[in-house]
Amino acid sequence: MMPSWSKVLLSAAAGVGLLAGCGGPSEPGARNDSSELGTLGQKVLPACPYSSPIIDMDKSLVIRDLSVVNDACRTQFSGTTASNCATSSRGKWSFGYLMSQIAGNRDVVGTSEFVLNWLSTWQTDQVINGHQVLARGGITNRLINTWRTKSGCALTGPCTLDFNQAPFRLLAIVNRLDLSAGAYGSSSPGEMRFVFGFVDLNKLSDTVSNNGAMKGTVIFEYKLTQHNDSFGWAYDWHDLASYSFGDAYNNRLEWLTNRVTTYNPSVIPGGSAISQVRTNELEFDTASLANRTWELREQVRDCTSGTCILRPDTVKLTPDSRYNKNGEEQADPAYAGLLDAYLLNNASLIDQENLATLPAHMIGGASRSKGALGQQLVWDLSLEAQSSYEPNGGTFKTSTRHSFALQTCGGCHYAETGTSNFHVAPRGVNQMTQLSPFLAASGSDALLPNASETSKPLYYASPTDPVDGEVRQYNDLWRRKCEMQRLLHFDPNPLFKPSGAH
Repeated sequence: MMPSWSKVLLSAAAGVGLLAGCGGPSEPGARNDSSELGTLGQKVLPACPYSSPIIDMDKSLVIRDLSVVNDACRTQFSGTTASNCATSSRGKWSFGYLMSQIAGNRDVVGTSEFVLNWLSTWQTDQVINGHQVLARGGITNRLINTWRTKSGCALTGPCTLDFNQAPFRLLAIVNRLDLSAGAYGSSSPGEMRFVFGFVDLNKLSDTVSNNGAMKGTVIFEYKLTQHNDSFGWAYDWHDLASYSFGDAYNNRLEWLTNRVTTYNPSVIPGGSAISQVRTNELEFDTASLANRTWELREQVRDCTSGTCILRPDTVKLTPDSRYNKNGEEQADPAYAGLLDAYLLNNASLIDQENLATLPAHMIGGASRSKGALGQQLVWDLSLEAQSSYEPNGGTFKTSTRHSFALQTCGGCHYAETGTSNFHVAPRGVNQMTQLSPFLAASGSDALLPNASETSKPLYYASPTDPVDGEVRQYNDLWRRKCEMQRLLHFDPNPLFKPSGAH
């Protein structure tokens, strides 16, 4: 039953001092929805009107402590048999359990079928939204066949997978309350995400390869459920910081995650709160290493046939790479000129980080970018349209190009943010995952305020624009903590737009 927020309010005031001495105005100043974006004109970091309550980045925003991601009870599918591991907790953060719940609370056989069907979508060419997405044949030997062999299965035919040997390593559990209460025009309470890294099962003991860590991640992106509203969820995430890392913290975190991940058709429409599953990898391209391409894909849960599957879907806000003449060869003339027309005709909306006018037929089924240094995809006007830029005598601003590119999957993960494709990076067994400078400049110190201007962070990333050379400043977790503080002050109106952080 969803708790009354008035009870949460009383508990917060009495228990953790949430309301006592809270700084910041009751209404955080004037907001300009057309220009006060997640980066305030793409040059200045967001000025946060709140200084309290204090948000613990590592306990309430991006949870990556080894005591959590290496929890032997919860991250192993069958869990440990140690006396401190409750039977009800075993495997609750494991890849296998999460997949079983997305599949409809299926048994190991049914979950194996569900997962193998999902992995098979990389083995054959797909047509998604009218765009061809070619097979990534490397997944067969590098992941699927290895797992099948470790599970005692033949390389073809039905297989009951051993989920205790699932080639996925938990990297982080992420709070995305910043996507709540109006972000993207939605009334959703926000999202919660589980981030896993792909693992080479033949290299688990190899420290040189970080225990088999592959250049690839998979993210389970859940909508927060109606067990609570945005304000209640904010309290629950904030309350985690009152626990010390260890059993007490993990018990509380499990209580929170169970409300989202557990198959529950009586509360969650369709039984599962999964919104989408996203992957980002370089490993499954069969080209030589120097010629491999990064590829981001997205899958959605589809139960229309009676048996749930993860169906390949479009990558949101991202055109097919073939529309970008400067970044990928246009073999099909049907792609020529359309991106130019969209950018030039919608510049004012793009400046507001509003891509609602992006034609639906342009959205791609994957986001691709060359892996070699200096060859990454850069969303830009074609050579024929370069005269439209202001420095060349036209009216189109280079900052407008950046605003568009930052919203795309490939742009946000690569050229526009100076990132090497991962905002949450693959890790070795006993290594804490590293966060990108765009996400958390200076790691765990990302939320430290600047002493001379406390509404701004002390640390920030300063990537250089790949087209005009302008230096821009980012610290996305500062923006996220500000939105969480806003909710803890019972303000339902988002302060900033998400700025490329889908």
